[in-house]
Amino acid sequence: MAFASSLKQLRDFLRLPTPSQEDLTFQISATLSALRIHPTSLPPSSISSTDLKALARYLPAVQNLLLQDVLPHFVSILDDRSQELVRGLFVPQKKVEGLDIRRNIALVSYLTLPSYLNAPKQGQPTLPKPMRSFLLSLLDALSTEFMLDDLYYSIFPNEGRTTKEGKDGVKTLQWEDVLRSIVSIPAKTGNAIGRWELEGDKIDAPVTLLTRLYFDRLIRRLESLLYEISQCPSPDVTPLRLVIEKLFNIGLLTSQSPNTTSRAPSLLFSLLPPLLLHLHPPSSSPLPPYPPTFLPSVFLPLPSSTLSSLINALTTHLSFYLIDPVNPLEPHKSDERIKRAVQVFQSIVGNPEVGSEAWQAVVQSVVAKKGKSSMGLGDWRGHARNRLIVGWIAQGGDVAVKAFIEIIIDTWTDPKYVKFSMFSEQFSLTHVLLLSLSLLPTYSPWLTQLSHRSRFILAFQSYLSHPDPSIRRLGMVVGEIMSELTIPETEEDQSEKKKQEDEIEELRKGLEVDEDNMDKTPKTTTPGSGSVRLKFKGMWEGTGDGREESRWLRDNVGVNDANARIGDEDEQWLLGWKDIPSTSTAEPQPIPISSQGRRATRPASTKPSSPRPRKKKPKIIMLDPDQQNDPLSGYASSSSSSSRAPSPTPEYLDEIAADPSLGLDEANKKKVKRPVYIPQLVALLKERDKPESVEMGLKWGEGLVRAKREFGVELAENAVGIALMVLGLNDNFDIEDFEEKKQGLLNALVACAPRQVTPFLCEQYFNPQFSLQHKASILTALAMGARELAGLSVPQAPRTNRSVDFPSKILPPILHNKYISSADVPSNRLLGYDPDNQLDQAIDGVRNLILSKGARKGEETVPELAREKRLRVGEVRRPKVAPVNSLAASQMGQLVQPPPVVPFKDIAAEIFIMPLINRFWQHFQDSSIREERAVMMGARYRAAGAGIVLSPMAMEKFMMALALMLDAARYSPLWLSVICPEALELAVTIGIRHPPRPLLSGEDGIDPSRAEAQVLSAALELTLVCLDISVDVDGGRTLAMDKSALVMAIGEWASGVFKVESEGGEVSAGQGGRIEGKIKAEAAGVVVKVGEIGEKWGRMGVEMGF
Repeated sequence: MAFASSLKQLRDFLRLPTPSQEDLTFQISATLSALRIHPTSLPPSSISSTDLKALARYLPAVQNLLLQDVLPHFVSILDDRSQELVRGLFVPQKKVEGLDIRRNIALVSYLTLPSYLNAPKQGQPTLPKPMRSFLLSLLDALSTEFMLDDLYYSIFPNEGRTTKEGKDGVKTLQWEDVLRSIVSIPAKTGNAIGRWELEGDKIDAPVTLLTRLYFDRLIRRLESLLYEISQCPSPDVTPLRLVIEKLFNIGLLTSQSPNTTSRAPSLLFSLLPPLLLHLHPPSSSPLPPYPPTFLPSVFLPLPSSTLSSLINALTTHLSFYLIDPVNPLEPHKSDERIKRAVQVFQSIVGNPEVGSEAWQAVVQSVVAKKGKSSMGLGDWRGHARNRLIVGWIAQGGDVAVKAFIEIIIDTWTDPKYVKFSMFSEQFSLTHVLLLSLSLLPTYSPWLTQLSHRSRFILAFQSYLSHPDPSIRRLGMVVGEIMSELTIPETEEDQSEKKKQEDEIEELRKGLEVDEDNMDKTPKTTTPGSGSVRLKFKGMWEGTGDGREESRWLRDNVGVNDANARIGDEDEQWLLGWKDIPSTSTAEPQPIPISSQGRRATRPASTKPSSPRPRKKKPKIIMLDPDQQNDPLSGYASSSSSSSRAPSPTPEYLDEIAADPSLGLDEANKKKVKRPVYIPQLVALLKERDKPESVEMGLKWGEGLVRAKREFGVELAENAVGIALMVLGLNDNFDIEDFEEKKQGLLNALVACAPRQVTPFLCEQYFNPQFSLQHKASILTALAMGARELAGLSVPQAPRTNRSVDFPSKILPPILHNKYISSADVPSNRLLGYDPDNQLDQAIDGVRNLILSKGARKGEETVPELAREKRLRVGEVRRPKVAPVNSLAASQMGQLVQPPPVVPFKDIAAEIFIMPLINRFWQHFQDSSIREERAVMMGARYRAAGAGIVLSPMAMEKFMMALALMLDAARYSPLWLSVICPEALELAVTIGIRHPPRPLLSGEDGIDPSRAEAQVLSAALELTLVCLDISVDVDGGRTLAMDKSALVMAIGEWASGVFKVESEGGEVSAGQGGRIEGKIKAEAAGVVVKVGEIGEKWGRMGVEMGF
């Protein structure tokens, strides 16, 4: 209990307000003394398990308080002695005295410290900056002093002997946590240093925490632990097997060739040198070797995938340094190095047992496809690997050898394998097959039976019909050797041997026939003999087309490395794996090929090159030295009688070549790809000087924005930037449907990211840098986005509903554009009205719907009209038709419209309507103040510029857009109390007092009186919308009770306008055409709505005179 009480006292002390340096040092020193790890402490006589449990329970809290709260204030001012005391609570010095205590403290530190390298999560404390270097130094010392073996003995103190089952389960879980923590330190360190560097805090990583060095040290300590546990009487190797599985899971077990220059760690690269040294210690060493069954008990129970990768990598690594280039591996002689490697391999994976996991893994490494088992003639490492595998198979006796040959034959005789495999793969498999066949006695009945199988015989047909002569010769080699191993040689064969060789030589000299078409199976029949040996000796002579490989394969027949004699050199048991340094070393080069097996320069896996036609030499005239010195220049002057222009001078040609404006370099232009992510769209829109980028961004921008509306925060983070870039675009490159695509993208941004884009557009509308056209685009986007969010219909864009006249009634396009004049353009276009414009279409529909309500109610009050309406035949419902690829067509094709991002009624007042109204009043006030100052100073203020907010055209568009947003916000909770009164005050103020500045002489050729009529009409439309919705929602009660004066003012104003229009007076110089009829109808509609409110709420009706 002494450990628990001292740690509790230190924990409580650290939780107090920041102590002094002396008190902190004293408390830590007292705690270390109680833990018996102080430099002046006496070693404990015994340590109870209760004290060790107290360390695991209370020490993490102490370490957390020190790192988070206390040490950040003192770490920079602590002296060496104080820092040593503080480090004792994290990484005590490794001494024999109290080693169990020190190991348990290191165990707690391994479970605690790496967590501070993780990226901080929201709501969790982060590691203070002053502690970052200190933390890395602690991990550096921890990984140097205490490693895997110390942690093992701290969790399993009985050195591998089993304990109670329940305790074993708890210890296994603790061991897994430690492994997870210890293997994650290099990666976490690198990630933390990179993250800190982005924050401006550059810290160098300790060398010992680099991935390669860290895991090299860990794996060497693992081998040391393996050796120590192997000497125990009853070892439990399950924890060690978990370590190997963990290293395999993080990618340290690879079958690639070792590379000393690589930064990537490797399990076998670091494990083999000490493991081989302990497998066969020097004769002068007192250390015993590994027990014969220990390593197989560790590796064989591994999962199948892990064991397969281990054996595949083990065969590659054992044969990597096995053959010295100075002493190459000879194919026709047995080699003691192969025999040593076989014994080492057998000590690690055990004896070959047919069907076992190790057996399956070895077989799979041989017959693996896709080039994993490929080999070349100069690949001496591949040769040694094949002989190592066959030598291990031979340790299982004839049963194992026959089973292995069966598997190899199944693959070697597969027609698909013969047809589609590369020569290097078939060469390696043929090598293994011939080595395996050599292990059985000559003329064995089993071999004879194998040679008579139909599958084996038919395989030669597949090889002989192969188009590659190198592969054809592989089949011929196996057939010839198989006949030699199964058919005895008769006396007649021996006597006719020389005669047959002479005949073949004469045939080769006398007949000029392509050897690919020759009869490859000369029959040397023997009288009275039932079987004939195949002899193709003449086919192996020469170079190219697999001849060198065939001769080399024949030399391997009969080789059995088990017959080699092992010398007394102890160093040879290292198999070339001396203590390989981590620095770069010269990698041994492949051995040179002997003259007998020397290959041609062309690889054997390639087909013989066909004779190439001789290239025609270019017609080049060699110049003399005098001619070479003469510059190529034009004529100095031109004759006056000649019409030829003077030749360009070299200086002029150099100037033309250096002109960057002429280097179009169209070939280097990259094709612009369609954006599939929002950042790609941003990148396209940024390149304003590239028309293809702008066109691609506008073409696919709207669809991409709508597709990304509910995919994370990608759209929300970039929506404002896209809106600003789209607003700043101008049609500098005459892009087709530029304005329509631009408007569609803005509409989509408002509809899909209203909380981000709408406040930004409301602010930018009053920015003086944007023109009137840009402001109209902003208003259209706000209005159309509001209607889409409210679930209302959105008018089609001009590109989708543009009608085409009958061809016979219009001129061809070129003549049409040539003869059209300004007189052919309707006047409403000059006034800013366009029936194809989305804003005008929408407001016309809203106004007509409101005015038609009154007409329908009037028809119901007149009996004759009501009866006629009931008897009227209804219109025939026709199927809906829409242009192809239009917005209307896509809406008709969708059975269920996607729900809006957010209901418009929830954000109408806060994001759309009130910001516009408030910013308008602020702008109006600023303009009035500037006007007053200008009048007082004697210089009249003129708000010049195309983007003037208070111009009649801008005022009309502003109120039209506001009316559409009000129509969409009728179900907003703030409609009656906030939205409607504010909008009515704006409409009445503009309608009565317009213009708020003295009229200019003229704007864009439009008469000022007509421009004022536009504003008056828009103000009446806005008022009509507000009153209609109020009557529909609560019958006008809120307006009548709370804003009665405002309703009376609206009635008087609308009555006056209607009266003047009816009498033909000059209400803003009463207009003709569209404006006149619209103003009169709107004024009448407002009067009717005010009358309805007054009739329903009697007091107002009496006061207003209705």
